[in-house]
Amino acid sequence: MSLTQEQIEKLSKNLSKIKLDNEKLGQDINGILKYIDLLNEVDTTWVIPTISVIDSENILREDIEIRSIDPKDLLACSNQKVIANQIAVSNIMK
Repeated sequence: MSLTQEQIEKLSKNLSKIKLDNEKLGQDINGILKYIDLLNEVDTTWVIPTISVIDSENILREDIEIRSIDPKDLLACSNQKVIANQIAVSNIMK
């Protein structure tokens, strides 16, 4: 399949507001269409269609929350003042 010069001009006028070199555009589009035709020639009779390249089962671990350190112990390590379980910092917008 290939496009005629008239079809290429119609594409460049209707679908693009950028000034294009119609001859180069035609060569590029026809090259892409030739490649698609080449791919269509490949026999895929026995190829199983896939929707994903990985198996559908979850291969990742479960997301389990594990608290290894108590937040109050972490707050106790701070030299800053703690208010409402948060470290209080001085106002930087003066």
